[in-house]
Amino acid sequence: MTARPPGPRVDESADDSIASTKDRAPAGLICPNGHSFDAARQGYVNLLAGRGTRFTPDTAAMIMARERVHTAGVFAALSDLLAQVKLPEPAPVVLDCGAGTGHYLHQVLDAHPDSRGIALDLSTAGLKRAARHPRTLALAWDLWQPLPLLDDSVNLLIGVFAPRHVSEYARVLKPGGTAVVVTPRRGHLAELRETGLLGMQGEKLDQLRSQMAPSFGAPESTQQVLSEVPVDPNLVADLIFMGPAGHHRQHTELRAKAERSGVSHITVDLDVSLWRG
Repeated sequence: MTARPPGPRVDESADDSIASTKDRAPAGLICPNGHSFDAARQGYVNLLAGRGTRFTPDTAAMIMARERVHTAGVFAALSDLLAQVKLPEPAPVVLDCGAGTGHYLHQVLDAHPDSRGIALDLSTAGLKRAARHPRTLALAWDLWQPLPLLDDSVNLLIGVFAPRHVSEYARVLKPGGTAVVVTPRRGHLAELRETGLLGMQGEKLDQLRSQMAPSFGAPESTQQVLSEVPVDPNLVADLIFMGPAGHHRQHTELRAKAERSGVSHITVDLDVSLWRG
């Protein structure tokens, strides 16, 4: 894809307003076949226009719940760990597959001021927020399709609770690049399973290693992120609603169940696995 020159950004924050032109979102993208994709006024580019997908994106209400969860710092320990991943090359490119609001990607970009980010997600509601960072290119895309990037074009690839197209990970990651994938452990949010959280199927880390092995071999490292976080009924409802349950349940219903449950703390229990390309 070739970027067209940037146009004015909409709803810029104070930090965005002083960003240089090179840090601003492009007006659109042009592929090698000459197809043109205009950027939405909120800064993201919908590469699925005219193509579509059979999957259902997260709704604006689900994205807002996720944003409140991140603002409350529920996954702060994970954010801190991801921001510490080393990026040896100058001006690295960071790809977040399933970026949502871009929260984790933005933390990494802020920790590496010379980096540039690409956020891929199906939800345009999330990408509107991901595009607010001046060094993020936010693209609406179906992660089960071949990724819209060149071979060997990414220094760091992040996947947090997202679909994994492992052969495409291997194709776009530069030799010596890093892939970091986050999966839940059995204790993750265990307190919410009686409140409406959809159950976890099987052992996620074993599944991940089996998926990654043909292209990447064994992980270089796996680190557990474990923390206990205080919550109130609103935050409990947001934690459940931001996930797959949000497509089937009402937020008010989940909040009522959270009040009756009396849950005051939740466990964040995750595996963060790292591979080198």
